[in-house]
Amino acid sequence: MNSEKSHDPILWSTVSIAFLVALTAVAGIWWPATYANEALFARAGGIASDQMDLFLVVPILVVSGIRAYRGSTPARLVWLGTLGYLIYNFVLYAFGVRFNALFLVYCATLSLCLSATVFGVSFIPLGEVARAYDPRAPRKTIAIAFLLLALAYAAFDLREIVPALLSGRGLQSAAQAGTPVNFMYVLDLAYLVPAMCIAAVLLLRRKASGYALAPAMLALLAIMNTELAVLFVVMSRMGCFPMIYPMVVSFLVLALGFTILLGFYFSSARKTA
Repeated sequence: MNSEKSHDPILWSTVSIAFLVALTAVAGIWWPATYANEALFARAGGIASDQMDLFLVVPILVVSGIRAYRGSTPARLVWLGTLGYLIYNFVLYAFGVRFNALFLVYCATLSLCLSATVFGVSFIPLGEVARAYDPRAPRKTIAIAFLLLALAYAAFDLREIVPALLSGRGLQSAAQAGTPVNFMYVLDLAYLVPAMCIAAVLLLRRKASGYALAPAMLALLAIMNTELAVLFVVMSRMGCFPMIYPMVVSFLVLALGFTILLGFYFSSARKTA
């Protein structure tokens, strides 16, 4: 047991990632040179993400990492979901932000998040998780929520992509951000939507990996929808567009809904030997 814990990467990776994420967030919020070469649209988005990272994501990462290192399986699953969110965000930083003094920090953070996720998965007791949550977990409710949200994300992205492909013109959202493509569309369609669909299918088929992936995805989606609400608020306050209250409220409702589902999921666990 001690040997296994000594090889667990969660403690050192949590400290390292939290430090680097906090560094990039502080620079993005208070060092104007970070986004000096970005269009207003992209600069506002970067600052919104930095605020989320500093005030919400880093605390969640640190608390879940410490609790997971002390033996909490639910905390480890939340920790993995938080890493999943950071992978999404730091792909955007590494590929979508114009070259600046933090480029190597972006790369290092992305590499650490990927490595910690890969090695951290091996410390999840899948059989124990499945036995704990199989009898009473809101399996079908979570699977349906994942599928509906995956459909909504895909429809939202494709409503701009398909007309642009048919007309042979570029993406307006990419032009606003000053990037060759909309990297959020890439991550949604290549990473987030497939992950939600895979988690839903695994849950419906009662696979052990599905019972572990579901809470991680719930944590990821709760954080991401909170970020989207913050994104709309910050971008409107910086003059990108008028405040769209229904969108902000809808994202906050989704974030709260996924948080509640996560709470129900963990509370449904039965005690195992």
